[in-house]
Amino acid sequence: MKPAKQIVFQYNGDPTTEEIDLDTDGDKSVPEQGSVIERRGERRKVVQVIAKASVSEPFRAPFHRVFLTDKR
Repeated sequence: MKPAKQIVFQYNGDPTTEEIDLDTDGDKSVPEQGSVIERRGERRKVVQVIAKASVSEPFRAPFHRVFLTDKR
């Protein structure tokens, strides 16, 4: 089993649009900067990915902040 992680998606630079995806099994891949992924039924470009270590309770796992845009 791979380590658990959190992936936080943010749309068009708006922090109120954040979605947290908890990956407790460690089987989800983190998108790479410059790639195009589908979220919310639309294709979006990954602008930036920032990885950080999380020490907060109750879910101790690294998290990845993924910034997306619908503008290409």
